[in-house]
Amino acid sequence: MERPRIITVTLNPCLDRTVEVAGFAAGKTNRVLRARTDVGGKGINVARALLGCGVPFVAAGLAAGTNGQKLTDALTDMGVPCAFCRSGGETRVNLKIIDTQSGEMTELNEKGAEAGSAYAVFLDTLPQLLQGADVLTLSGSLPPDLDPGVYRKLTALANGLGVRVILDADGQALREGIEAKPFAIKPNLEEFRALVGKDVQTVDEIVTAARELTARGVDTVAVSCGADGAVFVRGDLAVQAVPFSISLGSPAAAGDSMVAALAWSIVKDLPPVETAKRMTAAGTCTAALPGTQVAPLSEAFSRARDVCVRIIE
Repeated sequence: MERPRIITVTLNPCLDRTVEVAGFAAGKTNRVLRARTDVGGKGINVARALLGCGVPFVAAGLAAGTNGQKLTDALTDMGVPCAFCRSGGETRVNLKIIDTQSGEMTELNEKGAEAGSAYAVFLDTLPQLLQGADVLTLSGSLPPDLDPGVYRKLTALANGLGVRVILDADGQALREGIEAKPFAIKPNLEEFRALVGKDVQTVDEIVTAARELTARGVDTVAVSCGADGAVFVRGDLAVQAVPFSISLGSPAAAGDSMVAALAWSIVKDLPPVETAKRMTAAGTCTAALPGTQVAPLSEAFSRARDVCVRIIE
């Protein structure tokens, strides 16, 4: 088996239950139009997007109880190579409510199972997984018993092995994680505002704040802005990528598809403008799908030519 070039890590995975409601009303009875259950967790979505992309990868992390077994079995059936450590408790189930009239999504996320001693086992196996790898993606929330500095420590470990890290987290985990200087971060606009402590609104304001982060050692900052596309900053170059039009399905896994496209682009050593176009195409194609389905990169990249790119001076 060829050594994986990309390692995706999900320490707090889930099963995602997605329901669609016409005109969701809090505090009232809502009739479900459609429902589906998908394997979830941000890093797992990254791995699913990488299927068939031509770059070997492996999905790693923690999985707990019966739900965790369902999750790993489903991934194996999809053809996703797995390296999950078993922990106690139960892998969480998250509920996503999509209002088909407004397009808004409401999420009810469980906190997840404690990592316990399984995290130590994971730490023992990770350096071996990283041997020969190019990229490590660290995505999503952490188990409730792990401190927010975990991503900082994992980033430092990967940096020491010459593996570039893409960090996609929020809150304190993101703030501490960037102290270890990951290669790239991919917050959404709300997460980015919380990180920089500024209510940035315009593209120029986003770029200015992103450059403050690159000055601190983060090579690439990619801020996803929903239907407005993404802002991509690397060194002196800043790019706004505007997506093509779609009929919105669910935005739940769009950011994870962008991380997958960024990881693939790093492995392929693509220039920044082409990377921004592929990331935006991947996120847009996934947003057109229901639930937490993800568009394969091999399909999404065919739409990269439809992404409009503007260089920010």
